[in-house]
Amino acid sequence: PDADALAAPRAEQPSSRASTSSGGTRSSGASYEPFLSHAPPPVDSWIEVETTPAEYRLIVRLPGFKRDGITLATKKRRILHVVADSWEEGGGHFERRISFGYDADLAQVRAEFDGELLRVIIPRR
Repeated sequence: PDADALAAPRAEQPSSRASTSSGGTRSSGASYEPFLSHAPPPVDSWIEVETTPAEYRLIVRLPGFKRDGITLATKKRRILHVVADSWEEGGGHFERRISFGYDADLAQVRAEFDGELLRVIIPRR
């Protein structure tokens, strides 16, 4: 495959019809452009990790994000993937992968979001 086929989508002027992977066609228009021209994370976003004998604590500052735009996923029993998206005007994308030691019990992750701070607790075995 050529390099253009592997490149990320760009927000360019679309043709009137675009092919989909199922072989059908879909109408395209400017309504998808906010998804392709996603802004970077807010400059005042940050993440802090605290370690105690009983647990790991993550505090993630996510100003401008909403609860339904935040996703936590675990990978390979050692990685916590934090993703936050805001599709509103001036929104952004925040994404971090945090690797933990084998003592982290990622099956028991607890999280809460108060509108600005995401607090994540990962118990230690």
